[in-house]
Amino acid sequence: MGDHNNMKILLITTMISSYPGANTVGQAHLHYSPGTYIIRVPDPVVFPESFYMRCYEKGIDGIIIMSSGSDCPYEGAYRRLSERVARVYVQMKENGIDPSRLKLTTICTVCKAAFLKEINEMQKNILQARADKEGVAA
Repeated sequence: MGDHNNMKILLITTMISSYPGANTVGQAHLHYSPGTYIIRVPDPVVFPESFYMRCYEKGIDGIIIMSSGSDCPYEGAYRRLSERVARVYVQMKENGIDPSRLKLTTICTVCKAAFLKEINEMQKNILQARADKEGVAA
């Protein structure tokens, strides 16, 4: 069925909170899946709904949106992002993509354990989605 090393996980991070958190993980020499790709943006709200669906079409297995949450400096951005992600979940279901392969979460600048936990949980979600698709137990 595959292992964690052949998964492609996209992390969308914010410049002011979750990307520094990712950097903290690296500085601590903590490890996570080599198939993890990090995009750093001012805020994840910049991506339209179609971006997420294209990611899955192009072979991304899971996406974690690491937002600043209510601490976002851009007024109304987190609300708009949450609404957008809710619409993406609907599109994923309509296209037969397990919604557990997309997660919106909040990660701070020093959240090493939470950062790694989110990646590990996404790996489990991807394995389970693959098993469900193949009709076998994960």
